[in-house]
Amino acid sequence: MEDWAEIRRLHRGEGVPIKEIARRLGVARNTVRSALASDRPPKYERAPRGSVADAYEPQIRALLAEWPRMPAPVVASRIGWPYSLSPLKKRLAVIRPEYVGIDPVERVTYEPGQLTQCDLWFPEPRIPVAAGQERVLPVLVMTLAFSRFLTATMIPSRQAGDILAGMWALIAGLGRVTRALLWDRESAIGGTGRVTVPAAAFAGTLATQIRLAPPRDPEFKGMVERNNQYLETSFLPGRRFTSPADFNTQLGEWLVQANARTVRSIAGRPVDLLETDYRSMLALPPLDPPTGLNLRVRLGRDYYVRVDTCDYSVDPRVIGRFVDVTASPQQVTVACEGQVVACHTRSWAKQAVVTDPAHAATAAQMRGDPPPHRRSHRHAAGAAGLRRPVRRRFHQPSNESEHHVTTTATLRLSAAPADGLPSMIAYLTRVLKTPTIGAFWEELADQARDENWSHEEYLAALLQRQVADRESKGSIMRIRTAHFPAVKTLEDFNLDHLPSLRRDLLAHLATGTFVAKAENVILLGPPGLGKTHLAIGLGVKAAHAGYSVLFDTASNWITRLAAAHHAGRLEAELKKIRRYKLIIIDEVGYIPFDQDAANLFFQLIASRYEQGSVLVTSNLPFGRWGETFSDDVVAAAMIDRLVHHAEVLTLTGDSYRTRQRRDLLAKENRTNRR
Repeated sequence: MEDWAEIRRLHRGEGVPIKEIARRLGVARNTVRSALASDRPPKYERAPRGSVADAYEPQIRALLAEWPRMPAPVVASRIGWPYSLSPLKKRLAVIRPEYVGIDPVERVTYEPGQLTQCDLWFPEPRIPVAAGQERVLPVLVMTLAFSRFLTATMIPSRQAGDILAGMWALIAGLGRVTRALLWDRESAIGGTGRVTVPAAAFAGTLATQIRLAPPRDPEFKGMVERNNQYLETSFLPGRRFTSPADFNTQLGEWLVQANARTVRSIAGRPVDLLETDYRSMLALPPLDPPTGLNLRVRLGRDYYVRVDTCDYSVDPRVIGRFVDVTASPQQVTVACEGQVVACHTRSWAKQAVVTDPAHAATAAQMRGDPPPHRRSHRHAAGAAGLRRPVRRRFHQPSNESEHHVTTTATLRLSAAPADGLPSMIAYLTRVLKTPTIGAFWEELADQARDENWSHEEYLAALLQRQVADRESKGSIMRIRTAHFPAVKTLEDFNLDHLPSLRRDLLAHLATGTFVAKAENVILLGPPGLGKTHLAIGLGVKAAHAGYSVLFDTASNWITRLAAAHHAGRLEAELKKIRRYKLIIIDEVGYIPFDQDAANLFFQLIASRYEQGSVLVTSNLPFGRWGETFSDDVVAAAMIDRLVHHAEVLTLTGDSYRTRQRRDLLAKENRTNRR
């Protein structure tokens, strides 16, 4: 390229002869003549070569003629594809339109105030919430279709009340609402294809409407989908978050810059077009729409109510009466006959217990318990050393309700004599359900005095011991309730006999992120390769990460669903199974199922689609699943839902059991020969 340009410059620009140019550049004179005769620089062109997909194209076309939308992994299993999926996917992208047909999409233009596109985005980093927990939390993203103005906020859950509370917070921040709100088939908004009752009530109060996008058509709300990707690539990198509030604070600051950028599709900045959008939007009603989590329950003897897996204490004087619980993303309020009987800051953790000390003290008085300072005077000497730290004043609380609770607790502790502190601490740890603190506070107190710890270091050590113990017991309980046939770990698995297994992919799956994203894992391969061991190992990892897991064989799953179907409670059973974040279905393909069993199995898979993770092991490739389920159509529909968001691991190699037996026989033969 450089010689060609230099030759033309020297000859045509400076008039240098061909012979002199050849001498200066050290090239042949014919090369110079060729360069001058050519209007384009020389380009190396490789001779065309065929693709590895050429030999399989007739089989591919035969499959697409019958099932035009068959996924690439299924096509690969049907035709015995031995290569990477990349060349197959490229060939399918060329061939498939001949059978599916081209579905052109018209470019849509929006009027001011016409539409807002809504979606949930799940950022990958886990956010610290409370009690040592970290969670992947949803972020509600809303984009005004005309101005492309972007708003977003993190919410505690995907429940209807929390989503609607987030929508109202964003809409109230704008001051107006568009004439329509577009959602996909989010279960809390319109998972069945119809707008749910809470969402319809919300829209009716605002005099707007909620429209649902067609299933599996992300282009229908492409603006907000692209903004989700924009948040993923432009907001997240390089950031650390200490809490959901910190996440929302950083997000709010970043959105100011994001809305001030120039968007190519509108040739302007969203913040500049917002005023035009705003003038055509609907005014907000004088009353707030119904949002948040709401329930009415009769208060039990333990004087706690449950909201989103967390328990909150209530004034025990209303035990046995109906209470109305209202939970916003920030606060949980409990009322009885119009009077507030509990008010707590909402916990975004899972299975947290939030107790107001005033409620615990009232319950103790109602039970007739003696005051803590009148109980036995055990451990007086140990308590004396803690007298001064206990009498230290607490930091000034941030709000009035906290001030009342904290001041009451401080006065009660300060009034207790030193020799009564052990019994008081035992009582408080029992009320707070922190037995580990109750067991180790005195031991750590001695260590704190010996090593001259600060009060904060002593408190951190106590809480760290309690959190570690609770997490350990939680993992043990989740593994126990998973009903594994045997507890096996990935660390115990011998990877040497499976060279086909990608170590990096297995390590990624062991992090449990696929469970957080409700994605699936399919392990395919002949018997004896350790598929069940891998499935149990991944299940144990998920349990350690805090996810609920349930394991069973395919035949036992069918038996369980059939019994529920005959009892008329199949929907209730599927709903119960959906509570588990990960279910493991082992040994698919070993036993054939009849039509009814296949339909039940399909309902199990369909109920988990994009709602929870499924891990399947099978000795058959996808192409032979029709033999197991007695229906190719049902099998294809099932496979389609499984592989849509899935990692498919095809294992090859010798049977581990056969190899062990062969090695044992060889060892015995060598021994006999000696």
